Amino acid sequence: MSHSVVPPTRLRVPYITAYDEEAVPYRLTFARDREATDGWRLSYTDAIPLDWMFGVLWSRQGLHRRGQPRWKLVNTLRQRNAMLRLLCQVCGQPAAGPDGRVSWVLADDPGGPATGEGYTNAPPTCRQCVPEALIACPRLRRGAAVYSVGEAEPYGVIANVMGPDPAGAIVVEPNAVIPLDAFHRLEYALAVQLLVALRDLRPIPLLMAA
Repeated sequence: MSHSVVPPTRLRVPYITAYDEEAVPYRLTFARDREATDGWRLSYTDAIPLDWMFGVLWSRQGLHRRGQPRWKLVNTLRQRNAMLRLLCQVCGQPAAGPDGRVSWVLADDPGGPATGEGYTNAPPTCRQCVPEALIACPRLRRGAAVYSVGEAEPYGVIANVMGPDPAGAIVVEPNAVIPLDAFHRLEYALAVQLLVALRDLRPIPLLMAA
């Protein structure tokens, strides 16, 4: 039987939060690539194959969670991992329930129950962590909805689109939303968050989420 949850008295650092000692120095450049649309692709000067996924270069960060939490920043690699493996953004554990459906807390209407689909950069939140997420995040406190989601798949990235510069590369369009089928734009982008498309959204009452 559904029941309301007593809010936690001590808030954890969410799984996807970045820490100040996780910053990794790197240098960007544009490298020749015969498979790229115009023969050039954004790259690191010391790039390795794992730096790319979905045809786009990803921002480098550590995963050791040392230092002070940067509460307003997201660790790129943990955010991507949470999206791909459907892990809770608070505790890092699987967010799917016994029925296989995944609970998601959304600050913005992703398309609404009328359409039943949309996309988001916010990873899922397991039902046990929903009350904590609503308390800890100022944006969610201003207004949020909880959904049970039937399907989630990669849709695109939030990325900084780069342009050539004598020093290597400069940002020409920050925080751009780029779908995964926009191949040319992806070749000039440094991805910082993964977007997933959500389908079969069913609203869950906030106080009945756990």
